[in-house]
Amino acid sequence: MRTPVVFLMLAVVAAGLCAQRGGGSEPDIQRRLELVEKGQGEAVKAELPTLMTTYQNHPGVMYLQAVLTSDGSEAAKMYQNIVDNFPRSEWADDALYRLFQYYYSIGLYKTAEQKLGQLKTQYPFSAYASEEMPSAEQKAAPEEKAPPVKPKGSVQKYASGFTIQVGAFSTLQNAEDLKAKFEKEGYASNIFTIVTNGKKLHKVWVGEFQTYDEARRFTAEIKKKFSLASIVVSR
Repeated sequence: MRTPVVFLMLAVVAAGLCAQRGGGSEPDIQRRLELVEKGQGEAVKAELPTLMTTYQNHPGVMYLQAVLTSDGSEAAKMYQNIVDNFPRSEWADDALYRLFQYYYSIGLYKTAEQKLGQLKTQYPFSAYASEEMPSAEQKAAPEEKAPPVKPKGSVQKYASGFTIQVGAFSTLQNAEDLKAKFEKEGYASNIFTIVTNGKKLHKVWVGEFQTYDEARRFTAEIKKKFSLASIVVSR
């Protein structure tokens, strides 16, 4: 008569061990990404070794590791690994978008365009699928016609042209925090929200520029001052 009780106790112990090893739960990647966006990256980085041990080969943990990797080329390899080996993961389209941003930010526009095309083809319902590459004509706008990039607080505005996208968030508060960060430093910024397949994506845009080349030069200032990879987008 005691046998069922023994089996029950063993089942409880086994379930506990399974949960400890990550088999009974999923890591809260989104919450940790939000902490990174709020400037608490070091705290999340301290958790990473345990997460990588507990959740081996978990695409979400791999994505988090890539986000926390300061070397862009190394991070790109991690994102590509997710795209290649976990294409059905909820993080695959995020990884592709990060790859698009990376290659765009270092001037490899052809590769960036390929990644964006892959994103649109494989994940047409992704919130990132609405992104567009500047046309060849826009990129080729004569640089000599562009006024010099001005320091903070005095970015010249135009009725149309280009702006700098410094972030894209699923959480509005995180977008507002980044917007406030730029405004505190004197940079004009705004939030542009899109809705795709019922999901909202809040994009933070900084400045308005007449030509692509002028906007492109401004991304270097953002990288230097805020340590953020940014991209030029058409308004």
